Amino acid sequence: MTALDDLDLLPEDFPQPSPFMSEWPLRRDVVHMDHGSSGACPTKVLEHQNALRWELDRGSPEFFLSRWSPRHRAAKEALARFVHADYDELLLTPGSTLGLNIVTQSQQFQPGDELLTTNHAYSSVTMLLRHVANRDGAKVVIAQVPFPVASEEEIVQSILACVTERTRFAIIDHIVSRSGLVFPIKRIVQELADRGVDTLVDGAHGPGQVPVDLHDIGAAYYTTSCHKWMCAPRGVGFLYARRDRIRRLKPLIIARSGHWRDSDGAAYSWLEHTFEWNGCHDPSGVHSMPKIIEFLETALPGGHAAMVKRNHELAVDARRKVLGILGIDLPCPDDMIANMVVFPLPDSVLPETQGILPLCKTLWENDRAEIQCYHWPAYPKRIFRFSVQLHNSMEQYVWLAGKIKAALDEETRIGQAHAAEVNGLGT
Repeated sequence: MTALDDLDLLPEDFPQPSPFMSEWPLRRDVVHMDHGSSGACPTKVLEHQNALRWELDRGSPEFFLSRWSPRHRAAKEALARFVHADYDELLLTPGSTLGLNIVTQSQQFQPGDELLTTNHAYSSVTMLLRHVANRDGAKVVIAQVPFPVASEEEIVQSILACVTERTRFAIIDHIVSRSGLVFPIKRIVQELADRGVDTLVDGAHGPGQVPVDLHDIGAAYYTTSCHKWMCAPRGVGFLYARRDRIRRLKPLIIARSGHWRDSDGAAYSWLEHTFEWNGCHDPSGVHSMPKIIEFLETALPGGHAAMVKRNHELAVDARRKVLGILGIDLPCPDDMIANMVVFPLPDSVLPETQGILPLCKTLWENDRAEIQCYHWPAYPKRIFRFSVQLHNSMEQYVWLAGKIKAALDEETRIGQAHAAEVNGLGT
């Protein structure tokens, strides 16, 4: 509890989180329903990270000479087991953005080559592809995946319809930030590989939210940010490169380690030697990986699988409850989401600058609700997103539905008054 927790000022209808809220240092006077944006790190992991920081700052030369390597190895070994990859196929990074850039900027294309993604891709992905396409004279192709959507087959066929003999490379989401859809990523990767196309999977929302087996998925590359659904400290992520693609990668920063072996005599992998030493830095986040995975595996009896099941079932039930209250149809089948619930709102009735942001602002300033809402694919269309994590409860989502309905009703009233004023001026 902190001074920021204004518990005595909370309204009587303020919803209670689940009992698991005690595992996080989150403010108790806020309804945290946006875990998908920047995550939240459990208290015991933060305490472990702080202990590592103290260990480092009590003697940094000795730490880097004798402790860094074994801790780094232990972190990657734990991660490799969790995502079903080999140790030397993994590169620890600050997050998915760096992984996306390492892979994409390492590719070499010819004029006229095509780089494929979807309209669901994160904006940084399309920016990155356009940068590389402009560099090499290639072309970015954006597959139009519908949302709402009725089946996985619609997703697959929307993507494959855009593959041509010039398609060379694709970046495809595992779980989409914008729509919350879980793409059938293994099938997409295989279909593209059958057509000679390497896939970089943007897995920013994958590990932790769903079980991930990188060898089973079979992608050439996979990158993620562990601070989201793995509940890691911010600044922790990884890049996976399939063994036959490792040597195709080029470092963005030239600053190699001066050693080929760690303090225990074990040889560094090529990825470690080429990429992981970018100058003196704080390794406490990535070195907390064993503690992070321990939390995921022990938070519930039954391990991480039980956590995944609990959160998904709550997301499915909450989605049906919220959309029922709002009178909105389900935008996709239950088995096409994980822990992020996304649905279209009625079109904005206000000018673009007064539509979606005031709704978010209202829910935050009046109700202390952390959610996401944004125009997509373009104004006046808009969508709403909430996330489900172990600290959330059904009570919070029923409460949220009432707040959304009240905010939309008020928005409609303002819009009607605005229209009447405009019409009055025109007469």
